[in-house]
Amino acid sequence: MKFLNKLVYVGVLLFISTYTWALKPEKKYIEHPSDFGFTYKENTITTADAAVLKSWVCYPNTKVDNKTTLILAYGDAGNMSYWMRQVSELVKVGYTVVLFDYRGFGASQSFPIEEDYLYYDEFVTDLSAVIQWTKKEVKYERLGIWSLSMGSIMATLAIEKNPVDFLIAEGFVINPIQIVQVIKEYKDEQYKLPPSAALYKEVLSRLSIPCLFFSGLRDGLTTIDDSMRVKFLNPKSELIQFNAGHLQGFQSLSSTSHGKKYVDGITAFVTKL
Repeated sequence: MKFLNKLVYVGVLLFISTYTWALKPEKKYIEHPSDFGFTYKENTITTADAAVLKSWVCYPNTKVDNKTTLILAYGDAGNMSYWMRQVSELVKVGYTVVLFDYRGFGASQSFPIEEDYLYYDEFVTDLSAVIQWTKKEVKYERLGIWSLSMGSIMATLAIEKNPVDFLIAEGFVINPIQIVQVIKEYKDEQYKLPPSAALYKEVLSRLSIPCLFFSGLRDGLTTIDDSMRVKFLNPKSELIQFNAGHLQGFQSLSSTSHGKKYVDGITAFVTKL
């Protein structure tokens, strides 16, 4: 038992040492939809509290359009351009993808961000506005959120009042308070949480839409066990495991093309809805 506890300690310590869990927004875009040759549209979306967000909508070729739209809710660093390579693979096989930047990220409205916050409730407001905008402005038969790491917190909270048809999540967070406690224990760093963190567990218990979880065997903080707990509570959910760490699913589940098994997993899930 002591040996197993030591392995757990080493795994978690390695994970949180290599993944900072700090808010690190980037203003500069490193790639753009125009680099990938598909149809896209640039938009601005205004939130309920008057913040202006930058958004790109990427459209598939009409011959492969599967009438499914995904809203990308990324995590705590970079901006939406950092995910264009993954998005391009989804667009190729028929998905419409709505990307946006939280306030303070990319070309969205400036916002004072302290790196020692795990997330801000304003990011939930941002995602809620994007869901509402998408429902009005984008044609689809199925609408889902593709959430990554901290983006799964925003998705879980936003979905409650802004329902969608399904949720895809990699690095799913089941308890923000626990994450802060673990980081404090293993790294002696204190992270702050916004008010919604106290309500997150209750909101999560009401998550009943179909969910697809991607979880890495070597993810030491958002673990397979965490995703399994949510899957147990939600009979409409599925889990795909991969042999890698946090947010390494696309790379790990590649075969004949970048992320092919990952994309195939999403498609198999969506076609059953």
